[in-house]
Amino acid sequence: MTTITLPKNEYEELRKKASLCERIFRFIPEGILKTEDYSKERISEFLKEDKIDKKAESRLKNLLKSL
Repeated sequence: MTTITLPKNEYEELRKKASLCERIFRFIPEGILKTEDYSKERISEFLKEDKIDKKAESRLKNLLKSL
């Protein structure tokens, strides 16, 4: 396990946000937030299609460099 050190105020803010999210999810009725299970084959299909062409990749790299 990796240990991360945060200032106390950042930790407290994250703890409060996590607590709020937990309370919200406890009140959401089952079935509203559905999950989907994918087979390994379907995941492979997603990964194959998760590509961009060289021109778009170049534009993206230039954009990220400018930030």
